[in-house]
Amino acid sequence: MAHAAAAALWDLAAAQPPSQWCQAVFLGAAGSLLVLQALPASLRGLLMDYGPRATTRQKQQPAPPPLQRLVGAATRAGQVPHAWFWHFYLLSVAASAFWAWQFGTGGRVLRALAERQQQHAAAAAEVGDDDALGRVVAAWAMMALQGTRRLYESLVVMRTGEGSSMWFVHWVLGLTFYAVMSISIWIERSAAILAFWETQHPARILASHILASRVPACLAVFLWAWTKQHACHAHLASLKKYTLPTAGLFRYLVCPHYTCECLVYLTIAFVAAPAGRFCSGPVLCGLAFVVANLGATAVGTRRWYVQKFGAEAVASRWTMIPFVF
Repeated sequence: MAHAAAAALWDLAAAQPPSQWCQAVFLGAAGSLLVLQALPASLRGLLMDYGPRATTRQKQQPAPPPLQRLVGAATRAGQVPHAWFWHFYLLSVAASAFWAWQFGTGGRVLRALAERQQQHAAAAAEVGDDDALGRVVAAWAMMALQGTRRLYESLVVMRTGEGSSMWFVHWVLGLTFYAVMSISIWIERSAAILAFWETQHPARILASHILASRVPACLAVFLWAWTKQHACHAHLASLKKYTLPTAGLFRYLVCPHYTCECLVYLTIAFVAAPAGRFCSGPVLCGLAFVVANLGATAVGTRRWYVQKFGAEAVASRWTMIPFVF
């Protein structure tokens, strides 16, 4: 019975286009984070806290009950350095370079995924969508810019405390996110990519498409969020240990760098949208995971600030999303 159910589930997954695979990964991860939020605070902290928050929790925690000791032992056995965050951005940059190379050379991997996507997509999905290719290239460029800047910040700007660590599941989840996102930004534009490879004047067509449609406006918003996030990270890196950030957007938000991260992926979702749709489904599902992940971390950060600096220090600030959260 179990074997038959597994086989049926595999057949169902195999029948879906790659875009659906991407969406399933993101929504499954986001759903898991929401389930964790329903756990008691003591267990949730063991599974989700890392860095300074985890250190503070460990120091303040009384003798834990048996279940908490068991979960704590499991998470302690799988700790990796917090500094390994830079692996996420190295993978992101490498994936951007790989898919750009595949695009430029008509590579087999990209072609196989694009053709499989088209087997399940409507044949007329890209009809009348003259700027499709420009959006593909713009989304690639935006993702590459984000990954490159974050890699630079992780290696040069940000400081990670000695002994600071995270559960290896966080590390695997981060690697999975960037690997899947590198596909999500172009997979729904597979028809445009396949058609582009058949054109006789690709350079001329590519240049005209990049300047078309919503790309310039979305790129302007993206660059604003991109620069503001860097300013937030630079400010955090300049602070003395366990100091409350107060400059720039930190005057209004507890975690403005998370706000900017969400805005970055929202603009990419607009740019990568297929014909007749407002947003890219896979990228929007990726954004749902980002909001769930960073939202939970932002709540933990706010609680940590309240413990360290008092409730009045952050009383006038939104946690992550202005006027909402």
